[in-house]
Order: sequence, then structure tokens, then C-alpha cells
Amino acid sequence: MATDPLKPGTGWIEVEAVTEPDVLPTFKGYVPILPVRVIKSGLVKHLFITAKSLSTALEEMRKKNMFVGLRFRLKKESEEQMSSYIVEKIS
Repeated sequence: MATDPLKPGTGWIEVEAVTEPDVLPTFKGYVPILPVRVIKSGLVKHLFITAKSLSTALEEMRKKNMFVGLRFRLKKESEEQMSSYIVEKIS
């Protein structure tokens, strides 16, 4: 499993889901993550999928109830910590 978190900023990052969502234990309890491969570097990282803007977009893109192989790009709308994600499917 990926150990480093993916921290999207305001620039596009293209990724591909490598497994189905999982949970990661934290000091606050479990949080949902999606292990992804960053297409540019090939590194596998975990993407926290708790943000409503991110989870809603991912739910609309899923095929046959599966995440594996789903390719998308994402970025934050602004530098603010609580800003929404912009997510687009790629082929």
C-alpha cells in the first residue's frame, strides 16, 4: 500500500487508481483513501477522499462500481486549505 499522501495544489496532477478505496488509521480514527499512481512519476501515493467535492466527482466517474484503472486529473480551486477540488476524467 502507498505510504505517502498525495497533496494536490492548484496545478493539475494526473493519476490512476491502482486499487479500490481503503482506510488508513490516523490519530482521529480511520479515514478513507484511494491508492493512486501519479502518471508523470509512476509513484504510488494515497489520496485522501474525504472532501465532498472529490468524492462526488469520483462517484460519478466510477465504472461498474470499480475504481481500479480509473484515470483522472485533479487540482484545488485555490491555495486555501478548504478549497474545493476540480476533477476531470482522462482516458
